[in-house]
Amino acid sequence: MATTTLTTVPATLEHHVLPHTSSLVVTEHGHHDKLTAASTEADSRILAIIERYRLLRLGHPDISPESNARFLEQIAASVSNGQPIRMCLPAFPFKSPNSVTKVLGRLPDKAEEFALAHLHGMCAAIQDIYSPGAKLTIISDGLVYNDLLGVSDRDVWAYGTALRSLCIEKGFSRHIDFARLKDLVQIREDLPDELDEIVYVCNASNFRHAFLTKFGDEKLDVSCRIEEDDDTCMTYRGYIRFLSTDLLNVYPTGPGRSKSQYKKGIECIAKYMLYRGDAFARAVKETFSDQLRLSIHPSMFENKISIGLLPTDTSFTTPWHCTIAFRLDGTTTTGHRELFENDDAWELVHENGRPSFFRERSDLYSLLSGGSDDGQCRVSVNPTYPAGLLVRPADKSSRIPIGDIDSAKLRRLAEHNSPVVLRGFAGTTDRDRFVAKAHELGVPTPWKFGLVLEVKDEGASTQGLNNVLSAEWMPWHYDGLFKTETRTDPVDGTERVVSTPPKFQMFTSIENSPKDTGFTLFASSSLITKYLPPDPTAPGGPTGGFGNLQLTDLPLFADHPTTGRPCLRFHEPWPQSRTRFQPTSITIEGREPQDSERICAGLSGLLHDRRVAYYHAWEKGDFLVSDNILALHTRSDFTAGCSRELWRIHFD
Repeated sequence: MATTTLTTVPATLEHHVLPHTSSLVVTEHGHHDKLTAASTEADSRILAIIERYRLLRLGHPDISPESNARFLEQIAASVSNGQPIRMCLPAFPFKSPNSVTKVLGRLPDKAEEFALAHLHGMCAAIQDIYSPGAKLTIISDGLVYNDLLGVSDRDVWAYGTALRSLCIEKGFSRHIDFARLKDLVQIREDLPDELDEIVYVCNASNFRHAFLTKFGDEKLDVSCRIEEDDDTCMTYRGYIRFLSTDLLNVYPTGPGRSKSQYKKGIECIAKYMLYRGDAFARAVKETFSDQLRLSIHPSMFENKISIGLLPTDTSFTTPWHCTIAFRLDGTTTTGHRELFENDDAWELVHENGRPSFFRERSDLYSLLSGGSDDGQCRVSVNPTYPAGLLVRPADKSSRIPIGDIDSAKLRRLAEHNSPVVLRGFAGTTDRDRFVAKAHELGVPTPWKFGLVLEVKDEGASTQGLNNVLSAEWMPWHYDGLFKTETRTDPVDGTERVVSTPPKFQMFTSIENSPKDTGFTLFASSSLITKYLPPDPTAPGGPTGGFGNLQLTDLPLFADHPTTGRPCLRFHEPWPQSRTRFQPTSITIEGREPQDSERICAGLSGLLHDRRVAYYHAWEKGDFLVSDNILALHTRSDFTAGCSRELWRIHFD
């Protein structure tokens, strides 16, 4: 049995769920229990995934045991019947009318794309542990509020239509669908199910009127509700906060309107919004009564779960009220447009001819040799969720040779944010050019089977590479556990096995792979450390081994040789029950077996977390470079015999 020994890691990791292990579950106490026939553990695991996406703000309450029981009961109703977990979320109304200092325009941009990816990842994570999966219905509340904010019905239509197209284009429609106000109230029997822009706009006021007539409560005292109900008070304060900036250009202060008048007007609009919001909540409850209710607003978690839509380190979590910005390491932050425009550290990037996002300014994005490209003209470099970069010719019909990519910049870019995927470039499936590019990028490091590993399903003929060339799921790992050498200590003359991982790996895809299987997964340490629970008492450090080898004292976190940032070194425990090849046993040095098992499960769960793990679906010609120190990797299972072939080279 292959054995790896790991040093101490944060014990608080026990709260992460270990996916892809249907017979085991990590409870809040960290013990592994068998799933019962009643599937109570499955209910808890599903709710735990949703809670990862909770709206976390200073002073925000935890979910009470009573509310937790109610949410579990809703989930259990679906699990007991083997049905998908249905959730609904009123959200995505329209872009803020303030496109001068707050947002980048009237249509969805990279902020909406990442918000949808974030929500899709939540649903996909549920399907990872519960095969019927999950479905989220986004209920657009645009027509409920737009007239109060001076946003036209046409703008609401355009935003919603573009959002649906984005969802289909990015593959999010597998788990996400949409509903409009027309789905909550009927105004005419002859109204078509599928509306076009003209029919939608000419009936918008009719939808609003019918909706308020049916669900509005004329006896509602909004001011009294604000004083007596915590959820209403928090929503009201949120309305005041964003309306103050939303309407700066709609109702500018000046000679005809004082700041105090503007403030009173904002408060009036906020109360009208609360009245309509109460009616909307009633309509949603009646129409989607059997679904788990999510919310973008802070709440006491009594009847709904408040979630954050964006993976950000600020309080700006709704993409229609902010812009998104990407640091060089791929981590995200959000804020008002003017914050980034007034800071020379950031640059604005366009997509499809429209401003889309900001990114940390760097010459590494100018990837064409000779520095002739500015990162936006001939080659586009865009972030992918949750990490990594996708590089394409700006003109997708052009075929820029892969040899024109500046190898030194590509290497340095991958050291900050991996993987870097180049798509649509010429010559990537030519073996000689592929090998030549490896020599440009660094010093290739051959393995015992040669320089180029052809990765495809070889059944049982795996050349001693365990399950690398099989179709079964692989464990998360870094390649230092598979590449070692024996060194003699110059002081005492003792021999010791040392891990010598190659610094980089590069792939090219020779065939189109299925879009729903056979993913190559990467987990950047930048995100691992972001979601890693803090534990100042943990010294850090893993070791690794392969075959009948045993390694000890390998640090769990090692500083990156270029950036200096901590990088995880770990191998997911892989028992015989999960492979027909050689298993890998992992233990934590200095910990009791039960504690060691719990910690390994926590780290494994963090790696499988969809907020961390990037799933790459291969297209023919994809050329991928990943820093082997920064990012761990693995591969999902796939149908044996399918058209899937990759070439891989490691280099230093």
